[in-house]
Amino acid sequence: MSFEANKGADVKYQGIEKTYSAMQALRPTTLEIRSGEFFSIIGPSGSGKSTLLGVTVGFIPPTGGKILIDGSDVVGIPPYRRNIGMVFQSYSLFPHMTAAENIAFPLRMRRVPKPEIQAKVERVLSMVRLAGMGDRQPAQLSGGQRQRVALARAAVYDPGLLLMDEPLSALDKNLREEMQNEIMQFQQQIETTVLYVTHDQNEATYMSDRIAIMNNGMVEQVGTPVELYENPRNKFVASFLGEANIFAVSSIEGSGSAVTARTEQGFVLRTAGSVPKGESISVCVRPEHMTIERTKTSADNSLEGQVVDAMFSSGHLIYRIQLQGGLTITQKVPNVDGRFKPEKGETVTLSWSADRTLLVGD
Repeated sequence: MSFEANKGADVKYQGIEKTYSAMQALRPTTLEIRSGEFFSIIGPSGSGKSTLLGVTVGFIPPTGGKILIDGSDVVGIPPYRRNIGMVFQSYSLFPHMTAAENIAFPLRMRRVPKPEIQAKVERVLSMVRLAGMGDRQPAQLSGGQRQRVALARAAVYDPGLLLMDEPLSALDKNLREEMQNEIMQFQQQIETTVLYVTHDQNEATYMSDRIAIMNNGMVEQVGTPVELYENPRNKFVASFLGEANIFAVSSIEGSGSAVTARTEQGFVLRTAGSVPKGESISVCVRPEHMTIERTKTSADNSLEGQVVDAMFSSGHLIYRIQLQGGLTITQKVPNVDGRFKPEKGETVTLSWSADRTLLVGD
């Protein structure tokens, strides 16, 4: 008996919401997750991401709206009938059972015949690189191995949707990065849909086909990692995903590819983007898009400031520069030989092109 792969469920949220007394944990949300997609939800604590996961699996009854999985509304259907696998941060393995017994548990609850259970367990153990280790108990396994058992148990009964709630947050950095690759490979093998909740933006951008960024119980923006980083819809998205230097704008002049923004500090910055709708507009410039020099350049945008901090982090040099008026911004470059490396207290010029100047709404 071979492991039956499937193409994964498509999930559609139609006005789904959750209110606790006077507190709206999840505002009416409409969202679609495509079949076979690796879809992540990120956001600060209290943004609603765990609530959305809870109403999806059926642990939390929504106040209103629909959740369509492959076209069928699952609101009101108990969790065990939704064909959803779940991987938790704490693994939630039965300590008195072996790895194989833990993986077999959901199959036994579904009264799958024993020969089929054995074949599926052996197959999925091999897929998570634990072949021959099925007789070990959780206490005899490393953190990464326990996480693999939890992953195998969630997927062994061929769920159309696999939910993962901060599954790697308890692991150290190197093991977490290793498990990211293993989860991605595993998902490609079983071809299921993954809904992944994490607080780690780097993890989400590395693993995901698309990401939803949540804030205050609502989805701020959905897109691929590149779309969200290069074209953030507003100041929150720009600041939450990656690093961003934000300048509040007091006035806008021009149109099309010749827009000039005057900031509240009096800086005049050239941009090449469209002007967002709304009363409040900000300029966003990513730290790595700035060049740091000793003297002024002929770049579209150029600002002078004083280095207040010079730091090294993971192969990059990170500078904090105080501009006129007291605004402090960040510049980041790879640490390579021959590059200008200013010291604390030195006066420098930051420059960048107009097409790296993003206009975002508030």
